[in-house]
Amino acid sequence: MSQQNGISANAAPEAETESKGALVYLKKLWMYRKYLVIEPFFFFYLMASVFNAVAMQNFPLDKACRVNLGYNKIVCDTTLDKSELGIECEGFNFENTTLGATSADGALTIGSMGFNYTVCKAEVEAQKLAADVSGKRAPIAAIFPLIVLLFAGGWSDRYNKRKPCMIMPIVGEFLSFSCLLISAIFFDSLPMEFGAYCEAIVPALFGGLTFCLMAVYSYITIATPEEDRVFRFGIFAMFITAVPFIGQPISGFLFQQLGYIFSFCMAASFQIIAILYITFFIQEVKPAPKSDVKVDEELPPPLPAHGPPALNVGADNLAYEPAVGVDEVDRVKNVSFELNSPLQSSDKAAHHLSKAETVEPPRRSFLREFFDPTLVIDCIKFPLIKRPNHGRMLLILLIFAYFLTLGPVSGENDYWYRYTLIKLNWNGNDFSFFFTFSSAAALVGTFIGTAILSKLLKFADSTIGILSAVAIVISRILFAFAKDTKSFYVAGVVDMFVSLRVIAIKTIGSSIVEGEELSKMYSIFGISEPIGQFIFPPIFSAIYQDTVESFPGAIFLFGEIFYVPNVLVFVLCYIILRRNKNKSKDTSAETGNGNASPTTPDCEITSL
Repeated sequence: MSQQNGISANAAPEAETESKGALVYLKKLWMYRKYLVIEPFFFFYLMASVFNAVAMQNFPLDKACRVNLGYNKIVCDTTLDKSELGIECEGFNFENTTLGATSADGALTIGSMGFNYTVCKAEVEAQKLAADVSGKRAPIAAIFPLIVLLFAGGWSDRYNKRKPCMIMPIVGEFLSFSCLLISAIFFDSLPMEFGAYCEAIVPALFGGLTFCLMAVYSYITIATPEEDRVFRFGIFAMFITAVPFIGQPISGFLFQQLGYIFSFCMAASFQIIAILYITFFIQEVKPAPKSDVKVDEELPPPLPAHGPPALNVGADNLAYEPAVGVDEVDRVKNVSFELNSPLQSSDKAAHHLSKAETVEPPRRSFLREFFDPTLVIDCIKFPLIKRPNHGRMLLILLIFAYFLTLGPVSGENDYWYRYTLIKLNWNGNDFSFFFTFSSAAALVGTFIGTAILSKLLKFADSTIGILSAVAIVISRILFAFAKDTKSFYVAGVVDMFVSLRVIAIKTIGSSIVEGEELSKMYSIFGISEPIGQFIFPPIFSAIYQDTVESFPGAIFLFGEIFYVPNVLVFVLCYIILRRNKNKSKDTSAETGNGNASPTTPDCEITSL
């Protein structure tokens, strides 16, 4: 009997321990929910474009065909879905032909003589016209985000404001869809250029997606503990990939059922919901000061970073210093005679020093605060600041890698749908299915990169960046020479690691700079994107116009000129980070005690 009581007595603490462990785990999961406040607003912000992807791709081509070129509705509708009638355009030659519709083309119907030729001619001409506008509007639209981002990062850090940086781009998107709505209502009156230019330039006036992502990444970095930061970046990247996976399959169906007007109305309403969510449900967060880091009690108190200010005679006696408060004397008197609390006075001094250093500057009008010239100077100087362990070189390499990552992408974006229309005879539904498949593949690739390669196998950030960059190089070759749907889907599978480059760049960068400089870093990254829009879209536009009739896949091969050097940049980052890690290990071994710690993280994803 006593033995049974002993067994039950031993089992009770074990069961209690297990229940406590499960409770602690559930509490951790419940506490992690507070980090996921960004996703709801970004869902509506992004879904407005995802649900209208087919409508927004068809709209400029349809307007160019019917309004600018003068073809009838039957011809223009057929250009957007040639597969329904089995029309093939490879055998036609459109050299030395009149631009636009002739008087005889207005009476053409399905089955009429010359109908197939006219459809193919209208498609090529509409694509050339749309490509010309795409090349011209991109540099104009790039000017405004460049100006905004030069000021925004420093302003956000100085005044600890991220919410306005999230709201402004959404206001721009709302106005953009409003312009598209006006263009759709007056379809036969307004030319294609009105909607096409407004679609790109109006959001750019408010910073665009680049500005919004700068604010989001800065907010996530500050609101998330350092050990969970990269995993949090991975969650957000997977979320961005999953949103098109959810909404893209029905974008073609929504366009067929709603048409242009109702589609753009729905998109504008989504932006209003996103603004309301940010206003009422997202709270501003402040970066944790470095002094909050726990210090080993066995170590001696650290020396102050700055010497104490000169004191007048009699400063030890408060009677001689009536203007100096008790707190101020505590700050400069870093002496304690309590043997049982050696760190008390230094902690208090650090507290007051950090408090003095984080005093908010005096407030002025918003425009004077935001467009303060010193913010631009700080932003320009930021990548040139000398940092330990080759930090400056690493940061410059990361900026260059970001430019090589997003620059060619900005040139390719307008031509994926047009390429599939003219090369593979797809329609809007076919493209939406492929885009869904591509999003699913990217979601799987992001999960493999962050959860398996990084978390389980302990791959370095730079290694994952190399993997992603090499995959992009291979996929673009496959896209360029794809002749049927099957080969195009194979290229989409190879492209599954596309999101990992940006994740690797941002996580390495966040380990180099201090928490109060993160917005500046993301601003610098963001600035490289509009600079790329100055350069790449006009070049891609010219190449596509010259090769659309012969080899439209040439734009993908042209991008290889920049994707291949991107691989080399990640290799250089890997070499520098590996040397830093080995140097830190050697330094730690030479000290011969457990209190020594590396001066810089090794930039493994799991270490952030």
